[in-house]
Amino acid sequence: MIDSMQNEEWVKEISDELASGQYPKWPNEIMLKLIFGGDNYLSKSLKPTKDWKVLDVGCLFANNLLPFSEIGCDCYGVDIHPKMVKTAQIVADNRGIKAKFEVGHNRSLPYPDNYFDLLLSIGTIHYESSEDLMMDALSEFNRVLKPGGVACIMTTGQEHDLYKRAEVLGAHRYKITNFDFRDGNIFYFFDTEKYFEYFLKKYFKHVEVGRVTEKLMNFTVDQYISISIK
Repeated sequence: MIDSMQNEEWVKEISDELASGQYPKWPNEIMLKLIFGGDNYLSKSLKPTKDWKVLDVGCLFANNLLPFSEIGCDCYGVDIHPKMVKTAQIVADNRGIKAKFEVGHNRSLPYPDNYFDLLLSIGTIHYESSEDLMMDALSEFNRVLKPGGVACIMTTGQEHDLYKRAEVLGAHRYKITNFDFRDGNIFYFFDTEKYFEYFLKKYFKHVEVGRVTEKLMNFTVDQYISISIK
């Protein structure tokens, strides 16, 4: 989990992105395909409705809540610092995204048991620095989901430049190096899709795992993706 100094680094990063206008404004494309793509991608297709409660863990600029707000879902977001929560609320209000935001993180979500129909974790689970902490996060995701609720989890794959530049510490722990303001952070990477699936199945009844790799001109993005049902 990110410590207080790293929290402040995130606050600075988010403030800089907001000031420049260079921040994510649209939902994650893979998340949209998985949740709104019907039978094209999943053996058990999802049909979000306006009565769903949706939580985005690590919501940043609330962009991933946009499609759910548009169909009338009850939307929520958490992030790690009050200033980041305030930013999310300002951006959401300005863009007409109806959502409520609070301070929270992977292992501490300020909501009751069995509350959400859908939980989004887009690039957050690997911020835990050990297997035990990662498992605590998955347990917390499970706790706040209703029976039959869905977790959409995406995390860094082994071809991602973030992963490939990192220093290997052992036991799936990596120190981020030569990348960006996150240098020095300890991340937990799953290394393979099978390993990712193995842990998800400890907490969810139905798990589907995939992978998306994009080899761009100067950068490779690699994501393990999953839809898991409680």
